[in-house]
Amino acid sequence: MRASIRILLVVLFFSTSLVSLTQAQTKVPDTVVFTNGEQLTGELLKANGGGITFKSAMAGEINVPWANIKTLNSSKSFAILTSKLKVTKKTAALVPQGAITADAKTITVTGPTESKTVPVADANLLVESAVFNKAVNHEPGFTQGWGGAATAGLTVVNSTQNATTFNGGINLTKSTPTVDWLAPRDRTILGYSQSYGTTSQTGTPTVKTDIWQAGLERDQYFSPRLFAAATATFNHSFAQTLQLQQAYGGGIGMTILKNARRQVDARGNIEYTKESFFDATQNVNLIGSTFSEAWVEHLTKKGLVFNEFASLTPSYNIPSDYSLHVNTSLIFPVYKGLGFNAGFVDDYLNNAPAGSNKNSTQFNTGIVYTIKPR
Repeated sequence: MRASIRILLVVLFFSTSLVSLTQAQTKVPDTVVFTNGEQLTGELLKANGGGITFKSAMAGEINVPWANIKTLNSSKSFAILTSKLKVTKKTAALVPQGAITADAKTITVTGPTESKTVPVADANLLVESAVFNKAVNHEPGFTQGWGGAATAGLTVVNSTQNATTFNGGINLTKSTPTVDWLAPRDRTILGYSQSYGTTSQTGTPTVKTDIWQAGLERDQYFSPRLFAAATATFNHSFAQTLQLQQAYGGGIGMTILKNARRQVDARGNIEYTKESFFDATQNVNLIGSTFSEAWVEHLTKKGLVFNEFASLTPSYNIPSDYSLHVNTSLIFPVYKGLGFNAGFVDDYLNNAPAGSNKNSTQFNTGIVYTIKPR
C-alpha cells in the first residue's frame, strides 16, 4: 500500500513538472520589428494612437511611435478602444479582443471567432483583456478603489520651554469606475487634517494650539465633465475661539481640465452653516454658498505632485459673516510610496470674536505616504 502511494506521488510530481515545463516552453514572447530592421523581444505593455510601450530585457521599458514600427506581434489578449465607440457595460461586447498584430498603419485583433482590423489613427488605447473586463464588469467594494495620501509630522522641544507640535492628515478619493478610459459615474472624497501643539514654561500658563478640519463630498456625474455635489465640512480652531463650524450643502461642479498630468475642478453650492464659539453669545446660523476650486498637478513622472484647494464662503443672511480657506501642498517622492510633504494652510474668518485674529496661517512639513487605488 505504501509503495503504491509513493509511486502515485512520484507520477503526480513528474506530471506537474511536465505541465509547467510545457507551459513555459509554449509562452511566446512579444516581438517588435523596427523600420530599420532591428528587432526586440519582450512584452507589449500598452499602446495608443501615438505609439506603443514595450518592455524587453535588453532595452528596458521604451516608448516607440507607430511610424518606427514595421511589425508588432503579441500573443497576449488585448481589448482595442477606438474613437468611434463609447465604452459602457452595454457596449463592452462590441469591443474587439484578442491577440495583436500590427504595423505602422493598422492593428489587427484576432479573437476566438473573428478578426478585426482597426486603423492606428482610430485607436485610442490598447488595454489587456483581463484589466478591461475587470474595469467594465466589476463593481469595487466599499474598501476598494481608494487613493490619496497620509501625512504626519512631529516636533518636540525640551528646554527652558517645553513644546510639542503635531500635524497630520489624510485625504482619500474613490472614483467609479477606477480607470480614466471609462466615463466617470461617481466620486467620493474624504479629508481630515489637524495641527495640535502645547508650549509650557515654569511659572507661566500653557499655550495650546488646536486646529482641525474634516470634509466629505459625494459627486454624481451627468457627463464626463459635469457633476452634482453633496458636501459636509467641519472646522475647529482654538486660536479663533471657534468650537465647531459645520456646513452642509449641495450644488454643481465641473471638471474644467483633465489629462494625464493635471486636473482642475470647480464647484458652487448652496449650504447651511452653523458656527458655535466658546462664547455661546457669538453663535450664528448662516445660509450661504461655497465657491471652490481644486487643482492637482503631477510635476514629474517620478511622483512630484502639487495640490491646491481654495474656497470662498459668503453668507446671504449676514453678509459680513464670510470665510476663506486656502490649502496647498507639495509632495516630494523619496522611496516608493514614501515622500516628504511641505504644506501651507490659511483660514480667514471675518466674524472672529473680538480678541482673536481673523486670519489663521499654518506651515506644515512631514512624512507622506501615497496610497494607490486597489
